[in-house]
Amino acid sequence: MKRAIAGLVRWTGFGALLRFACARRGVTIVVYHDPDPAVLRRHLAWYARHYRFTTLDAVAAAMESGRWDDLPPYPLVVTLDDGHRDNTRLAPLFREFDVRPTIYLCSRIVGTARPYWWKTAAADRIGPEPLKRVSDPERRRLLAEAGDDPDRDAAPDQRQAMSWDEVRRMADVADYGAHTRTHPILLQCDDRSCAEEIALCRSELEEQTGTPCRHFAFPNGDYGGREVEEIRRAGYRTARTIDPGWNHAGTDPLRLKAFPVSDDVDVAWLAVQLTGVPALLRRMKGLLSRGGRDGGTTAWDGAVPKAGRVRV
Repeated sequence: MKRAIAGLVRWTGFGALLRFACARRGVTIVVYHDPDPAVLRRHLAWYARHYRFTTLDAVAAAMESGRWDDLPPYPLVVTLDDGHRDNTRLAPLFREFDVRPTIYLCSRIVGTARPYWWKTAAADRIGPEPLKRVSDPERRRLLAEAGDDPDRDAAPDQRQAMSWDEVRRMADVADYGAHTRTHPILLQCDDRSCAEEIALCRSELEEQTGTPCRHFAFPNGDYGGREVEEIRRAGYRTARTIDPGWNHAGTDPLRLKAFPVSDDVDVAWLAVQLTGVPALLRRMKGLLSRGGRDGGTTAWDGAVPKAGRVRV
């Protein structure tokens, strides 16, 4: 099915037409998590042929000043979520392709041996999706009862996140944004926890990196009006969703659209993902499964995960 859709997009020229119509002046933001360097090299080479790399700071400045023409044609921003340990292997690629990504960090996981909660044996047994649908205290309780307390460090050799030294060493090739402290589903947090996850992540990152933290990304792409208001109150310049689409001068900077990209996808399917077609199909499938009722914010991660991994 994927091969047929990719062939159709290429044969009809739909991807190229959409890039010209939507991406020439609209900002494309792509979302990765833990890509293999060989895969990302192919992706960056493809982007370099079809887009011009820019940064979130440049996009925010263009939005704030009204000088949208300051951005290059076909502007593209690369982002990575969570701060996975192997992101450090990507630094040579960022230098080679002269791209400065934003890496969104979880401030209470980076610099520790605490696992990402969805990458634990307990989450595998319970199922990550059910855990996303319960309150945050209940999620923590279920994980702890199943043997994986989210606040407990694993063995040092099982560290999943970057260390603070690694974060600082990559500061010459990457910017850093906030992705909450512990990667909860913010909609499942009470008001106090939601505010702390958003605001304290920023202050903790600034303390560790010594640089301003201006950008935020919603864990799992889930957000509502409360979350946007807390981000505004905390002083962020932008907040990135995973709602598919392009960003323009009138886009709300605290609801930036983005295209999630599979960490292990080939370039043919990458081109399809940047049309938004997979997101549309998944959304339609979700609506049909709910009997046509739109449940609000769509939290699809847009990716076909690697075996044994769940992308949040």
